[in-house]
Amino acid sequence: MGAQKTAVGPLKKISIQYTAGSAPESTDLIGSPESVEFIFGMGVDGLTPFECQLEGKYPGDTAACLIDRSRIGETFGHLLLRMGRLPDERDEFYLNLQIEGVHDPDSREVVKALAASASCGGGGCDCGCGGH
Repeated sequence: MGAQKTAVGPLKKISIQYTAGSAPESTDLIGSPESVEFIFGMGVDGLTPFECQLEGKYPGDTAACLIDRSRIGETFGHLLLRMGRLPDERDEFYLNLQIEGVHDPDSREVVKALAASASCGGGGCDCGCGGH
């Protein structure tokens, strides 16, 4: 019997590769895959819209998410700082995702993610920090 795949869900460490395009599955805006890792569901305000798109998916699954640049902070929330390059030349774009891995994080990674999600991002956070 083969190993059972783990689905994206709360407190799982998620590894994703993504490209971006002006249409689903297009790579005209980011052609070389970017990578991001994060612990799912660690935001102080609950799941971000981006995380909602990933919930229940398995390693190997893909998705194309339409991203509105004017709502990018809301879409990614605390994860925006972890994201690599994102297109800035269009009002909207498709982020073409592939789930690379879903794992149980170690306790040190959970504590680090909690601390990062509780701190302000240094700009646009409305906490009065002045962007540090």
